[in-house]
Amino acid sequence: MRICDANSFYSETGGGIRIYHDRKLEYFSKRREHSIALVIPGATTDRTVDGNTSVYRVKSLPLLDSGYRLIVDSGGLTSAFGDFRPDLVEIGSPYLLPIHTRKALGNSNTPTVGFFHTDYPDSYVQPFASKFLPGLAGPLTRMARSHVGRTYGRMTAVFAASRCILQKLYDSGVRRLFYTPLGVCTDQFSPSRRSDEFRRALGVHGGSKLVLYLARLHSEKGLDLLLKAYPMFRDSSSIKLVIGGHGPAEGRLIEFIRQFPEVRRLPYLPGRDAVAEAMASADVFLSLGQSETFGLAGLEAIACGTTPVLPDSGASADMAATLGFILPFRSDNPESLANTIVSAAAMSDSETSNKLRAFALDGHDWDSVFRRIEIYYERIINASRDGNPDSLISPDKWWEE
Repeated sequence: MRICDANSFYSETGGGIRIYHDRKLEYFSKRREHSIALVIPGATTDRTVDGNTSVYRVKSLPLLDSGYRLIVDSGGLTSAFGDFRPDLVEIGSPYLLPIHTRKALGNSNTPTVGFFHTDYPDSYVQPFASKFLPGLAGPLTRMARSHVGRTYGRMTAVFAASRCILQKLYDSGVRRLFYTPLGVCTDQFSPSRRSDEFRRALGVHGGSKLVLYLARLHSEKGLDLLLKAYPMFRDSSSIKLVIGGHGPAEGRLIEFIRQFPEVRRLPYLPGRDAVAEAMASADVFLSLGQSETFGLAGLEAIACGTTPVLPDSGASADMAATLGFILPFRSDNPESLANTIVSAAAMSDSETSNKLRAFALDGHDWDSVFRRIEIYYERIINASRDGNPDSLISPDKWWEE
């Protein structure tokens, strides 16, 4: 197979989406019977080739100082697809990319798979409209969900990493659905990465619990809720809150730390090993995003044996239910979050750590993820070549079984 991924949301400083594509390139680089390419935005147009893997950068429009760029036309995609000649194209971001991909593929009949990495109606449209256009929040959100149905319903198949997202896609009219949870590198994210030196450097001593927030500084990732909840669980003798990450809420965080100087700001972490050390060295990890499509950071913390705090909405609620012994907090409720953090700190011990680690080791490694996806690709390509894409439709709501 010749598989080509295209994603406008890939960034060298990005999170889960970048990790997914990087791990995927690594996996397929060992599968020499296949070839894989990744098409991403760049400052210039270029191509790098390493064995059976290729990365095409398409000159794209920078999105302010976010570190992201947007592919705004089909020209670069047309060149990349023409050079690589894919058997299947996976589209990893919404908005403009699906339209440009269809234009770039023309009449080639190449099957397309949409990976629904971002729940944009509930993550972006609804919160933005509720804040700035409250009278139009409902209609605008419904329009966004209709856009999901039209955009992803045109694709040969659609991947989603959680059951709650499969349900949303189904409700939007999409039917050729595949359950594709993400994974974790269990060697890298491991309890063995725990560092007493790391804890001491942050002022964690004795029986104190290190509670870690490590995400983009944005309300989407629950930062505003955490800042409201902190005074309710503040206890400098037993809990040390540490906040890492960067984002548009940097100014609010600076003011918050001035008010609560015992809260520590984590410096920039230079790579995945440093992230693993931070997660493994924490007692509690805050995965607070309420509209996650999977919750990769939460799984990485679980693999480290670190007790997660998860909301009762989005994919994180699915993860809490699957774990079975983690009680999620009530979304948008600072008091519930504060109480859940205190409970998580109390249950953070070797027994809980062992349970969490066992969960991560049970089929959540990246190789298992991509073996599943590889099988799905073969089914999708064969169905497309047979002219029968509707053979990919699964029984109604099969993910509930």
